[in-house]
Amino acid sequence: MSISVNFAVYGALNGGNENKTQAIDVSAALQAQIDANQGIVKISNSTMGCDPSVGNKKHFAASLNVDGTDNVYFACEEGQTVDFHHWIASDCS
Repeated sequence: MSISVNFAVYGALNGGNENKTQAIDVSAALQAQIDANQGIVKISNSTMGCDPSVGNKKHFAASLNVDGTDNVYFACEEGQTVDFHHWIASDCS
């Protein structure tokens, strides 16, 4: 199975303030974790490379190409583990 990261972001709103976004591009860190851990990654400050919003619960979102299917989306909270080999398409139509 091939997995490549199109884009990934990790961060929070500092203190919940809508005007204080603290987020970073973690695309390279995510790709390295996927490659090193057979596609199973715990989303944390250490696996994503740093803490972009100290003291706040972070969130994660990513767009990946999984076995030729482009723009497969993933999202979770800090501390959760994602198996990037398994996904279910959401239908909000």
